[in-house]
Amino acid sequence: MVKTALLTCSALLLFVPLLSWATDRKPWFGNEYETEWQLSLLYQNYTTLATADRSRCKRDENDTFLTLGATYPFKRYSGEFEITGANTRHQKHRVDNLRLTGRYQWMNDIDEPLSMVTSITVGQSYTRAVHDISSFHHGRIEGEACFSYGKKYGYPGSNKFLFRWWNILTIGQAEQGRPWLRGDAACEYNYGDVHQFRGFVNTLWGMGNKKLHPNCFDGYGNIKHQSVDLGIRYGYTIGRWGTLNMEYARRIYARNFPKNSNLVLLKYYLPFGTQVSCNY
Repeated sequence: MVKTALLTCSALLLFVPLLSWATDRKPWFGNEYETEWQLSLLYQNYTTLATADRSRCKRDENDTFLTLGATYPFKRYSGEFEITGANTRHQKHRVDNLRLTGRYQWMNDIDEPLSMVTSITVGQSYTRAVHDISSFHHGRIEGEACFSYGKKYGYPGSNKFLFRWWNILTIGQAEQGRPWLRGDAACEYNYGDVHQFRGFVNTLWGMGNKKLHPNCFDGYGNIKHQSVDLGIRYGYTIGRWGTLNMEYARRIYARNFPKNSNLVLLKYYLPFGTQVSCNY
């Protein structure tokens, strides 16, 4: 039985890089044919829920989310698999969701004016996660279509960059409720292919018609929620041993959503190949 389990795990590990799915939406890929594993730990703290009628619900939350993912770029295609576990008031050390994304690069700014990528994401969330206010799911089955574009500067004809910017536009729909929109923007400075400094803004806009009621919550699918997060990130590339990122974001606007949230993210990228990439 142990041998069967080991063989099954090995097969899954081999299969993961071949899946044409992911949640990274920047208009650039990593090094071609180089599998990259990602491990991230997110800490989220908030004390208030903001509702549409401007009332506030006190709620002291300290949440953690652990995510393991794998990415595999192939020419103009890239795929990624992610699995996330949660430890919140509503979920105690449980699997929160699985996500698969496929991406296609229409333009590459190495020899074209911009980099441009479209992607499709499909997610499976567990029922307990959908009913968790801290976990931001719209339904058990969620799909998102994304369009991103951006530009690198500093090293013409190369994957390396000195400065780059990008924008991301996303529309999503679950098996229940109304659609939602995401709009993100970021810019990044790369110093010596070792230090990366990033500033970003992430927004999320639910198109539902209901208010947030914590006592009868069944997902964000039908809720007219809005949020704007402003953040910074520092990345340190450790040669062939990958890149470690440290990120902080603050929610500066919220409606029918957790208010004044603090989000701290630690993320580690480990490439399996001979090249070193600072695309992340």
